[in-house]
Amino acid sequence: MNVLRLMVMVAVLAFGQTAYAQLKILPKEKVDSVANPPLAANAKDIVFDCDRMIADYEPGDIQPRTFEYAFVNRGNSQIVITRLVSTCSCAVARYDKRVISPNERGVIRLTYNPERRIGRQIRRVFVYTDENRQPSAVLRLEVTHK
Repeated sequence: MNVLRLMVMVAVLAFGQTAYAQLKILPKEKVDSVANPPLAANAKDIVFDCDRMIADYEPGDIQPRTFEYAFVNRGNSQIVITRLVSTCSCAVARYDKRVISPNERGVIRLTYNPERRIGRQIRRVFVYTDENRQPSAVLRLEVTHK
């Protein structure tokens, strides 16, 4: 019995040390740069009427809602939307037209599915244009489930 107890203790200590050795602490600046990346140089060209929306859901309300983020291209050249990246699969962003000429308007639609969500939820969608490594815009949806 003592041999078994000793083997378990050695295994726990060995596994614990291995797991700890694989843990990597990231500086706050690195974490912030992933959560809130700097915007691309052409960010001033894509101007949204509103980039933050707030919605309340009543208990039992599980129907998805679609929110529209209208924008205009204020730059002197075309903008090509290359991808939309959401921070959660419960928020799906879509855009019908990928190329926006100067002074042309467009709309990004964000469909939020509240199923199995509680409390306050903050979702972001990163809008990437013209093959930039940084997003050109960040759209926010703040939802409260009552």
